[in-house]
Amino acid sequence: MAVHVAAIDFGTTYSGYAFSVSAPETELKDVEILSNQIWNSGTAEIASLKTPTCLLLSKDRKVTVFGYEAEEQYADIVLDGNVDDYYFFHRFKMNLHNNKNISMTMVLEDVRGQPLPAIDVFSLSIKALKDHLNNTVEIKNIVLDDRKTKWVLTVPAIWTDTAKQFMRKSAEKAGISRDMLTIALEPEAASIYCQTFPSAGCREITEIGSRYMVADLGGGTIDVTVHEKIPNGTLKEMTKASGNSCGGTSVDDAFIQLFVRIFGGPLLNSMKSDSPDSYLYLLRSIEQVKRTFQPTQTRKVNLTIPYATLDDLCKSNFGENIKNVVRSSSLACNIEICKDKIRIEPLFAKSLFKTTCDNIISLIQSVIQQGTATKVSSILLVGGFAECKMVQNSLKTAFPSIKIILQEDSGVIVLKGAVLFGYKSNIISSRIARYTYGVSCYVPFNERLHDQKRKITMRGESYCTKIFDPFMWINTSIQLGHTIIKKVYSTDSQTGCWCRVLITDRDNVLYTDTGDCTLLGEFKFSIENPCREEKKIKTVFNFGDTEFSITVLDLESKTEKKEFFEIQR
Repeated sequence: MAVHVAAIDFGTTYSGYAFSVSAPETELKDVEILSNQIWNSGTAEIASLKTPTCLLLSKDRKVTVFGYEAEEQYADIVLDGNVDDYYFFHRFKMNLHNNKNISMTMVLEDVRGQPLPAIDVFSLSIKALKDHLNNTVEIKNIVLDDRKTKWVLTVPAIWTDTAKQFMRKSAEKAGISRDMLTIALEPEAASIYCQTFPSAGCREITEIGSRYMVADLGGGTIDVTVHEKIPNGTLKEMTKASGNSCGGTSVDDAFIQLFVRIFGGPLLNSMKSDSPDSYLYLLRSIEQVKRTFQPTQTRKVNLTIPYATLDDLCKSNFGENIKNVVRSSSLACNIEICKDKIRIEPLFAKSLFKTTCDNIISLIQSVIQQGTATKVSSILLVGGFAECKMVQNSLKTAFPSIKIILQEDSGVIVLKGAVLFGYKSNIISSRIARYTYGVSCYVPFNERLHDQKRKITMRGESYCTKIFDPFMWINTSIQLGHTIIKKVYSTDSQTGCWCRVLITDRDNVLYTDTGDCTLLGEFKFSIENPCREEKKIKTVFNFGDTEFSITVLDLESKTEKKEFFEIQR
């Protein structure tokens, strides 16, 4: 019987899906990956394999439109004056990056500042992609049975476990069964694809013993890891995933700040809220320049702008037309207006890339300097931002002794690799722990070690509370399927007991409440036939996969249940 795999690549700037229907014994190189071939944008005349990460919702949430269509419809809604009846969310994925306050009740604001629960924004976006996929395969006479289809959802490897769990919850709310959903890490999916379908210039990474860096340059984040191909044909992670927020949108931000310096922040905010079609048009123009600007370019950069909208805003805000505003700005020596274009001096345009390129180089340098990353032969560039010539040139200059390789179709490699991951998730045979994991517990009080304020008495014995008891240490190499067993005890007729799991990236942490630890989650174990005697519950912590989970075994009732932690707050 054929195995159905559907993958969703949920990106900061662009998202898409791909799927495959293959026999279970099919080798990866023979898996046929299918996708929506064209996402149409009427006004910009763009056709691509991915669509902008934009969501349009009516206030009653009965209308859900995603991608280019959302952009086009919202532009009409603005022109019709009906914006109060809709929400429009744009590039919202980064709200999960480095966010220590992720919760099921967190709120996002749309382009006009209207709030909506984040879980609804993400889940409705995933559902829109899922529904579009189902419509696409239906015309091909393929039915993706939700009970049998393996779904794969991509996330950055550098995300916290809480952010990954939030995406899992969003996918479940979108109608994807928990048991049929796998979380794939973006640089891993890219590495699997490049191993299976290498471009002509990167076939050396498929050789046993090859050690290479995968640099996933996305719209929001940069994800870097090092893989080694070991004798059994699988991939071993050599360094924990590293990254930051210097993706392609950080260059967009530099260009937007250029406009802020010329026209002021209030004017740009007015355009964003009152003329979102013009603002999105400007972002698309920046995207085009970002991809095509050459490091050696000596001619001026022509950036197409929404001239009429900016001219009207200049007149209403400053009483001057756009040409006069530009001429009187502090940047007049570097820019000029010519018809519907802002022309930028090449050296000044180059400077808008510098901070981002420097941050990428610094990140990669820090990874290469790790002992386990020595002997890296090449850096494999994937992701949409990998097509940026300025980034490519900066890396070649910074690392002259390492091959810098751009895989073909870099913008969809993660998406297609996610499909392959759905068929063979064990191709990554070991990973590096990004944190130290531990539980909160109490131990016999030690006068020389413990704080007197933490001393409590139970059954006549002195104990110290809120002790951090680690069971997995940061930078540990973890084999796929690795487990750690701990016992949890219940007393006093409890019908359930709690286990608090915390993480830290610091050394020698003693207590759980000093700010050195972050609560990952709490697991509640139900207890059958509670009694006053102490009962043992075996807890198996599952490591080595893309997600952290536990399996709970009640030693008395012989019951077993796999759990993902619940997001706190």
